[in-house]
Amino acid sequence: MKKSLLAVMATFFLLLMASPSTKALAAPDKAKIATISIQKVLSTSKAALAAQDQVQAEVQKLQDKFKKDEDVLTALKSDIEKKSLAWSEEVKAEKEREYQKKMREYGQKTEDAKFEVQQLEKKVMEPILKVLNDVIADLGKKEGYTMILENTMKGLRNRTGLLYADEKLDISDLVQKEVDARLKK
Repeated sequence: MKKSLLAVMATFFLLLMASPSTKALAAPDKAKIATISIQKVLSTSKAALAAQDQVQAEVQKLQDKFKKDEDVLTALKSDIEKKSLAWSEEVKAEKEREYQKKMREYGQKTEDAKFEVQQLEKKVMEPILKVLNDVIADLGKKEGYTMILENTMKGLRNRTGLLYADEKLDISDLVQKEVDARLKK
């Protein structure tokens, strides 16, 4: 019974392989593969660096703005710690409530600022990422690549699934130059 089942399976496999329609299912004769480090492209692209500088300038502006609030909170906390023994329970409780209220307000302001920075980052990076995606697709088609794989981290710590790739396959520099060229226009 096993032999006849194996014979039928072998015959079916041979017929399937000989069939002209299976050629469409077969792998290409020679695959052309490239790798790219998106991290490298974004850390060397003039456009991406300019966008990151814009975001960093906004972060610095917000940090400077919050410095005054931080100083007020620090002074109030210090005042409470130093003078709390001399204050009545009512005064002490009032100062604690004031401190907690200012902390909540400060927390809300920092959350709003964080959201603002995220929105700015999205606004300035989205066009760059779109161009990057277009460049990768165009380059893949133009150069006849079967696959372009992301290769930011190498080895077993890698989160992309790519454990090894020859450096000659890396097209990050080419992609970065093309992204910058397209974004200059």
